[in-house]
Amino acid sequence: MPDKQAEQLNKLISGVAKGVPDCLDGIYIFAGKRMFAVAVSLVGRDGAEDVVHDSLIKIARFAHKYRQDENPYGWILKIVRNTALDLIRKKKAHPAASTEEFFSLSSSDYAPDKRDDAIMLEQAMLRLAHDERRAIYLKYFIDMTVREIAAEMKISKSAADRLIKKAEENLKITLSAGRKGD
Repeated sequence: MPDKQAEQLNKLISGVAKGVPDCLDGIYIFAGKRMFAVAVSLVGRDGAEDVVHDSLIKIARFAHKYRQDENPYGWILKIVRNTALDLIRKKKAHPAASTEEFFSLSSSDYAPDKRDDAIMLEQAMLRLAHDERRAIYLKYFIDMTVREIAAEMKISKSAADRLIKKAEENLKITLSAGRKGD
């Protein structure tokens, strides 16, 4: 990076630390494309804007810790990287309560022909034991592997596999019984 660019970015970071208006905007104008590229590479397009936004907040919060002898792009992009990794970790850490929140499968967002299926699936899911619901949620809605589910639920991999199979079987039985009753 040319010295003038580093010098300009250093001034902007220093300005943010001092509370100078528009310096944070200047950082975004100066480094926003690179910040977005790093975020996209880690979390994809959907989450990249949130990562960049959260990173700018962190830059504002920690600008006073920035040392002028550091590479300003390196410092900024490290914040973006860490923010993206935090987001990824949060998505993988699912408290038990979150499994209850996703059971609004039958929302009005579905087309009428799909809504009946969604209602039937929602009702079938609610008939499962809590651990079975959680395992199905982690596998099919969060896209975790059996190994990740086992670690998340603090059970062995074979126990997680059996739990998922049992839950799937119970869903099949409940859904096929519901279809026969149509």
